[in-house]
Amino acid sequence: MTPLKAGKYTSIFVAAILLPASLWYLVEKFQWSEAFCTLRHTDFVTLIAAVYGIHFVYICVRTWRWRVVVRHANPNVSFLDLYWISAIVVSLSIITPGQLGEAIKTDLLKRRGLLGRLPGLGGFAVERILDLLAVAFLACFGLLFGSGLGERFPALAATTGVLFLLALSAVYFLLSFDPGGRVSSWVALMRTGTGSPEGWAKMAIATILAWGLVSLGWQVSLTAVGVHLSLPEVLWLLATITLGTLLSFIPGGVGVAEFIALAALVNLGTPDVPAQAGALILRAYGLIVISFGLIHLLLWVIFNYLCLSRDSSHQG
Repeated sequence: MTPLKAGKYTSIFVAAILLPASLWYLVEKFQWSEAFCTLRHTDFVTLIAAVYGIHFVYICVRTWRWRVVVRHANPNVSFLDLYWISAIVVSLSIITPGQLGEAIKTDLLKRRGLLGRLPGLGGFAVERILDLLAVAFLACFGLLFGSGLGERFPALAATTGVLFLLALSAVYFLLSFDPGGRVSSWVALMRTGTGSPEGWAKMAIATILAWGLVSLGWQVSLTAVGVHLSLPEVLWLLATITLGTLLSFIPGGVGVAEFIALAALVNLGTPDVPAQAGALILRAYGLIVISFGLIHLLLWVIFNYLCLSRDSSHQG
């Protein structure tokens, strides 16, 4: 069995165990009527408007970060081209296992003749490495400055250290590893899309800003249901749920994200019912983000249809 197939079967096995276990726990432990009662008093119109505004800025920052690395290989790529792809793919990728659906950005660039697949994958790898470092940084920030978080969750320090090691190993592979033979050729092509040290510094700043915006969106959502956390606690919560969702291999982290959110909020001192409402509102946050992507997808389809119709009329 190849390593790729082994990884695939392992991810399916992990997801098959975690999904029913998490859903069973939520069904048994959630006080659904009380939690939904809290949600019914939420001003969703204001919340949706706030999340849309924050997510729009987030997509702009992510587009700018992507443009920094893409323009290293193709200086003619425009911000608007990358914005539409980012708004759709990044927003909808949260429903894919490990959010790996975001990799489709590279195929869309190739189909539009903007960048080759391997250089595009190189740029995507740099983005993912920076995100991994950011999650580890958020976890460290929460452990160091969150109210007693390090004492409550001693294993998180080791987990954070492993994250940094994985990220550094990925950096070495992408920038220095030379396996030789045909593999060396495609690794070299990937490196053409990884940008420059100056570009990495810009991308690092954009990464910190992007994750800060997600934290703000989460804090606004939690506040809407009466869950008030400090910034370090929100950062730690974001890092913990993100890691759990990615490692579960379950699309959207369904069940697992709610389980982790509930356990984390309770351990942060939030009463049971508000913690359950908080877990549900974070799921609602994800649905709002998905709707943002679907709206952009609809507008993109309409725009392309109108452009094709106009071109056909000119040719006629």
